[in-house]
Amino acid sequence: MRKMHFIVNELSPNANKVQAEIVSFFENQENRPVVKLSKYRGHTVALAIASISEGAQIIVACGGDGTVNEVAQCLVNSNVKMGVLPIGSGNGLARHLQIPTKLPAALKILARCESKSMDVGKANDRYFFCNVSVAFSAQVIHCYDQIPQRGFAAYTRAFLKAISSFKYASFELEEKDNKLRSTPFVLMFSNTDQLGYNKTLTPDASIFDGKLDMVRVEKSHPLSLSIFMFFAFFNKFPSFSKISREQLKELRLQSSNQLKIQLDGERLELDTHTLDIKVLPKALEVIC
Repeated sequence: MRKMHFIVNELSPNANKVQAEIVSFFENQENRPVVKLSKYRGHTVALAIASISEGAQIIVACGGDGTVNEVAQCLVNSNVKMGVLPIGSGNGLARHLQIPTKLPAALKILARCESKSMDVGKANDRYFFCNVSVAFSAQVIHCYDQIPQRGFAAYTRAFLKAISSFKYASFELEEKDNKLRSTPFVLMFSNTDQLGYNKTLTPDASIFDGKLDMVRVEKSHPLSLSIFMFFAFFNKFPSFSKISREQLKELRLQSSNQLKIQLDGERLELDTHTLDIKVLPKALEVIC
C-alpha cells in the first residue's frame, strides 16, 4: 500500500469513530497509515504540509468541504494524491465524485488508490474546488459563520437571516473583450454540480471538463426571487426563473466596494475590489 496519511477534523462529532475505523480497516496492511487530528481552522494546512515533507503519497481529508479545501490547497500541481472521507455536513465535492458517505465503502475506494485528474478553480491567490460566489449565497455563508451549530438546520437559519440582511451590490464582469454590468441576486462560479446536501445551482458542471460554470440571477421583484428560491430548493429551474448560465475558463470581476465572498463554504473579506477567476485543468489528482 502507498504511504497514506489521514487528516481528521477533530471537531467532527464522529472523529473518534473515524479514527478507529481507519486503524481497523488497514490493520493487516504492511504499511499502516498515519492518522493526524486537525484541531482548528488552518491546522489542517500545517498538517498537510508536514505530511508532504514526511513523504506521504496520498493525503486523505476526513471532514467536510472546509477540511477538503485546506488539504487540497497544498496538493495542487503536485505528485501527491488526495483522498476524501466525507464526514462533514454538506460534503459537496465527495457527492460530486460519488464517494459514499458510509465509511467502509469510502475506505474501500481509498484502498484501490485509483485516481483521476480534476480541475481546480482559482480566485486571485486562493484555490477552490467546489465554488466561489458573491451576492446572496456569500451572505448566507457570512450568516452561517455566526451560528455555533453546524449542519442543514444551521444553513436554514443562516438562509433566513441572510434574506433580511442582504444588500445588493453592482459588479463589472469582464471575459475576454466582453464587459457586462450586473447587480446580481446570485452570482456563482462552480467547478461541481454540488452545493452540498445534493443541492445545486449548476447541474451540468463537471470537474473534468476544463471549464467553470457561471450562474447569474439578476436583481428582480421579491416575488420572482421567492419563486426562484422555491424551485431551486428542489433543484428545479423552470424557464421563467430567468437564470443566465455560461461556461468559461477565466473572468475578471470588479466591484466599487471591497469584496465579500464565499469560497468552498468559507467566509472571506478581501482587501481588493477585483477578483480574477480562472480554471486550472487537471491540476489535482483525486482518488475516486
